[in-house]
Amino acid sequence: MVTLPLKRISILFAAAFGIAASALPVQAQEKAVFGIPGPHNVQFSYLWYGNKLGLFKDEGLALDVITVTGSGVLLPQVAAGQVHIGYANPDLTIIAAAKNEPLPVRFVMNWLRSQTFEFVTLQSSPLNTLADLKGRKLGVGAMTWGNLPLSRAMLASVGVQWQKDVEVLPIGLGAAAWRRLQAGEVDAVNLFVGEHGRMELSGIPIKRLPMPEQFRTLFSNGFVTSEKLIAEKPKLVAGMGRAITKSWIACKANAEACVRAYWDANPTARPAPGKEAEQMKADLRQVLVDRLQVDDFAAGAPRRYGQFPADSWKRLIKVMHDEGLITRADIDVSKLYTDRFVDEVNAFDVAAVEAQSRAAR
Repeated sequence: MVTLPLKRISILFAAAFGIAASALPVQAQEKAVFGIPGPHNVQFSYLWYGNKLGLFKDEGLALDVITVTGSGVLLPQVAAGQVHIGYANPDLTIIAAAKNEPLPVRFVMNWLRSQTFEFVTLQSSPLNTLADLKGRKLGVGAMTWGNLPLSRAMLASVGVQWQKDVEVLPIGLGAAAWRRLQAGEVDAVNLFVGEHGRMELSGIPIKRLPMPEQFRTLFSNGFVTSEKLIAEKPKLVAGMGRAITKSWIACKANAEACVRAYWDANPTARPAPGKEAEQMKADLRQVLVDRLQVDDFAAGAPRRYGQFPADSWKRLIKVMHDEGLITRADIDVSKLYTDRFVDEVNAFDVAAVEAQSRAAR
């Protein structure tokens, strides 16, 4: 397999937090690579914060984060073992399984428990529904993004055929992508909650086109690993899942310290002199932008991070089959995910993590 280029962002290193390298028991830690299918930003601050608090070190892990362009690029890296845990969308694994070409990977944690990808246009746009996209241009992050099959299905459900009734163009992320919407080069964009929030923070007035209900409640990104890693290093899988979950809990308990950890570890994210208060205000609006999706637990249900609702995969497969994305629905979901790590992922004292976080600066 050809190794795809990866952009590495190191977050465990002594220089980031002023710790002498000799003080780190590197020999006792195992490298653990976490992959993100897009550029890192403040909404992933919980990873850096958990690392600063020593939550990965407590699991015997030395965390490394890499970024790639989309789940279509990330999943092969997970399958090859170059990435231990990937933050990916499930659609491509279902499509592969339906073609009898299953990827040797398994989702081990449900993270975004409802949809995070939205269709957005300018507030001044005449578009008000997904059906209004017929004859228009739609911007997406990249054609390798894992959400695109489901986005295609959403449009098909209202009679808009992908690349036939609507032209789909890759526009990337950030200010350059937003300018294409403002300039009318695309009529709407299909990005994610955090990116749309940043657009609003930049002063661009936008509106969200309503999502069909059968899609809104489907889970989105989760954590995926290789079948080989599950078999050979289940402790690493469970430890990463637990450390990430504890990091999320810690970030919620002290969001400002969480943001500062991200600044400390990523120099380009640091505010300009005299702008700290202004940027902190903006970053606090983004640091937990996925909270509605991550903490979307049923009323009265226990908060068991990582667990997939019993019918979630079958519902997703049915929607994809009904909309013509796959030709068969008789897919063995046990080959797509496992809940075997859920108990271990949640095996920690939430109050203790929150107290540790509140005491941090």
